[in-house]
Amino acid sequence: MQYPAEPWHMRGSLVMSVFRVPHELVPQAHLPEGARVITLAGNAFVAVAFVSYEPGSELIYEELLVATPVWDQGRMAVSVPQIWVDSEASKQGGRELWAIPKQLARFGEGSSIAAVAVTGGVPLPGAWSTAGWTAQRLDGRDVRTRMRLSGRYRLVRAAWLFPVGGPLGYLTGRTPLVSFATRDMRLTFGQ
Repeated sequence: MQYPAEPWHMRGSLVMSVFRVPHELVPQAHLPEGARVITLAGNAFVAVAFVSYEPGSELIYEELLVATPVWDQGRMAVSVPQIWVDSEASKQGGRELWAIPKQLARFGEGSSIAAVAVTGGVPLPGAWSTAGWTAQRLDGRDVRTRMRLSGRYRLVRAAWLFPVGGPLGYLTGRTPLVSFATRDMRLTFGQ
């Protein structure tokens, strides 16, 4: 299977919500040695995002991911414990280049992983940009990767459905602290 060399320059749209979750429920097998999930009063913050990578990207595919802020090597980073894509090339590239545990899935009605409905939208002023690191462990390898994300965002209401018996069942019934969306996301991932 062929996949693009890094860095991957991606563009598209996303919907993301942040949830407060008891620390002990958050998957942690993906953390590099020495990294720890950042908590507040025994809770971790878990971001769930549905992303559609569109023409102009290295690869065109859809993705559902979970990310948690972590403390790693004296700085804040993000770690991805769970992620699904509908592209074999993305799956293989993510695993081999960056130790991101991508799994294959099909998205749409009847998904056993998650569904989201978005309403409303209050635009945030200006364009937002953030840069940082991912910290991952997969198959005994620790990998830290640079990333940059930008776009014009709007606050939205996002109603997520996580089937009780599904891999995100620990989020069932939880209300997001905040949700936002963008249609002009730009992501550069990798060195």
